[in-house]
Amino acid sequence: MVTAGEDGPRGGSDGRRRRRSTGPHTPVAGHGHSLPIGRVAGIPIRLHWTFWLLVVFVVAVDWSGGRRAVATGLVWIAALFASVVAHEIAHCLVARRRGARVLGIVLVPLGGLSRLESMPTAPDDELAVAIAGPLTSVGLGAALLAIGLVVGQHVWPPTLFAGSWWARLGWLNLLLGAFNLLPALPMDGGRVLRAALARHRSHLEATLLAGRIARYLGVAMVIVGFVYDVWLVLIGVFVLVGARAEEEAARHPPDHGDDPAHRGIDAIG
Repeated sequence: MVTAGEDGPRGGSDGRRRRRSTGPHTPVAGHGHSLPIGRVAGIPIRLHWTFWLLVVFVVAVDWSGGRRAVATGLVWIAALFASVVAHEIAHCLVARRRGARVLGIVLVPLGGLSRLESMPTAPDDELAVAIAGPLTSVGLGAALLAIGLVVGQHVWPPTLFAGSWWARLGWLNLLLGAFNLLPALPMDGGRVLRAALARHRSHLEATLLAGRIARYLGVAMVIVGFVYDVWLVLIGVFVLVGARAEEEAARHPPDHGDDPAHRGIDAIG
């Protein structure tokens, strides 16, 4: 996920790397409700208060299995979010290289939110920032599976909750990368789609078209989630709300004098 704010062009002499300011329409995970847990490559990592609800949920589900089951569940959550941090760090490093100022990463139960002070609107810049996370996840997943094979572990069939940890983490990262490439704003794939559309359209037209596609996918996620998995329902709702926020931010870009507390675009990654 990426956040943006700040005014004016930065990092490009021809002015192509413009940054868009965002406003109160944008959903922001406030730093005031999160706990700092460290830094990676100078980028602050924080836990949103809702993250602890996930920890409580895991403990409650595994409690009947005893301490070992609880410990295994918590280790799995730690491994999952270590993968999420790697994904988000990739977004942030590429964004920083493209001239954006990185504010930090906030971890929430659904994933990670990369917050930037400014967001590139040039299609090539947005594409580079958006694709960095999924490519990192896919690369990390492939590397973990390869290590599993080298050390003699079974990595097939795909598994997330049993067998070798090399296989479990490998498939987890492949799934994380693939899922985030779904063309649904504000997910990474939705930003990739918007960047592609913006090559032949205005930023507003590209956002509205990408947002329409995202709403269809969001509704599909909610419907399928009610049958198979409640987490998919939550992600579908996030997509619906996030796509609407992206459209409103594109329709009504705020003045540069807006309160910085309201600047940002957040997206699960």
